[in-house]
Amino acid sequence: MLSRVASKFTLLKTSTRNFAAIWPTIKGSKVINSLDEAVKGIKSGSMVMVGGYGKLGAPLSLISALARTPAKDLTIVCGIASCPERGSAIQELVEARKVARLITSSVGENQVIIDQFKKGELAIELLPMGTLAEKVRSGGFGIPGFYSSVGIGSFHEEGGLPMKYSKEGVITDVNLPLEKRDFRGREFLFERTLLGDYALVKTWKADSKGNCLLKMAARNFNPDMATAGKVCIAEAEEIVEPGQVGGDDIHISGIFIHKVVKAASKEPNYPDNGTCPVGNCKRKEAIVKRAAQEIKNGQYVVLGTGLPKAIERFAPDSIDVHYFYPETGVFGGVRKGKHTANVTDCCMLPLGLRKNAAIVKVSDGFCALRGSHINSIFVEAYQVSANGDLANLDKGNCVLPSVGAKMDLASPGPRSALVALMELETDGKCNLLKQCTYRLTGKACVSKLITDVGVFEFKKDGVHLTEIASGVNAETVKGKVPFELKVATNLKSMA
Repeated sequence: MLSRVASKFTLLKTSTRNFAAIWPTIKGSKVINSLDEAVKGIKSGSMVMVGGYGKLGAPLSLISALARTPAKDLTIVCGIASCPERGSAIQELVEARKVARLITSSVGENQVIIDQFKKGELAIELLPMGTLAEKVRSGGFGIPGFYSSVGIGSFHEEGGLPMKYSKEGVITDVNLPLEKRDFRGREFLFERTLLGDYALVKTWKADSKGNCLLKMAARNFNPDMATAGKVCIAEAEEIVEPGQVGGDDIHISGIFIHKVVKAASKEPNYPDNGTCPVGNCKRKEAIVKRAAQEIKNGQYVVLGTGLPKAIERFAPDSIDVHYFYPETGVFGGVRKGKHTANVTDCCMLPLGLRKNAAIVKVSDGFCALRGSHINSIFVEAYQVSANGDLANLDKGNCVLPSVGAKMDLASPGPRSALVALMELETDGKCNLLKQCTYRLTGKACVSKLITDVGVFEFKKDGVHLTEIASGVNAETVKGKVPFELKVATNLKSMA
């Protein structure tokens, strides 16, 4: 089926640039007097790499200046482009209809972007966030391609996801299938890297030679985007003379920066919305409380979006655990206590930092996932199959699935455990199936499933019910699950 689809359309290929291109040489001060002057040379049809995670660490002043120029038909590469309030730094460019193509990991519920996509005004390529970060990093480092295990069994591997519609609503472009190879008994996909014409980045402090110091999690995508633009323009909250930024403090070397300009505003603070994913639902609370028991002393743990975000609320304070937020590069972020400026989670909600916390750029953070350095990963599931396939991108009714870091989390590596959280039934339909009916996020990746009725473990000989919730009968659970379910002989009570 896919080959027929692929032959029918002119497929939108992942853009690359000439790796032999000569980067411009700049002598003396790189400081530009105005934002408008800094972006003046950006031409229509250019590929522009944009730093920041949402609006955190985003070059908002440069983006506003670019929106005022005649440049149009731009290809924009950015981490996310979701909610306009916090998650879409490029909103001005989109609303000014400057963008012809968007390469990102998620557009969330950004209605402006979705409407332009449906009307055929905007092409969108969705990539797993960690893959996007590595495509940018590798591109800037002169590497034309690499292999990754992320996205096996999903539309990212198999292709066919609509990327462009005509004005009449007909699909004109879809993503291409990827080459797959086996290394050391695991399957990997070949990814071509990204290299842009321009890069726009945000820095806290820069000297007149372009050496940049970034603040906390505002680092995120900025260092890698800076390397991947033929011309990189940095907006700085403060510009100083050479030597006023110590060599050991530099996050982006001046060799990658061609223009420096004063930012029009400082990094905003992001207030906590105070909501909990559990709400007042006792079933969800039971799931999260049981999931919190999986966390052990000294572990490095990733809490995915949705229900897992509430796990920290129920984990004992006595446990020494490093919560890791790969989307913003924060190792050791905490929700409890005092929050730290310029430190957020993937939902742009503020975090505090433990005493031994560390902050890295996003591509380094996803290296910890791909390299299997994380002990436990918790994700919310919409469906899970008998062989551990995970579906949590959408529920089958979404034009643009919310990819984000979900595929990266669903490719945990041999030394990491993936724990899924899910209510067993939705509207009377079982979500633990023989095969998932929603789009797959990852194949055979779930090692344990915690539900409102019990705990399921995925082993070589099948799925085992190992714990049962109070007031629930094992035979009733077996009757709901549409495949042979094994019940542990020493079935425990789900605490």
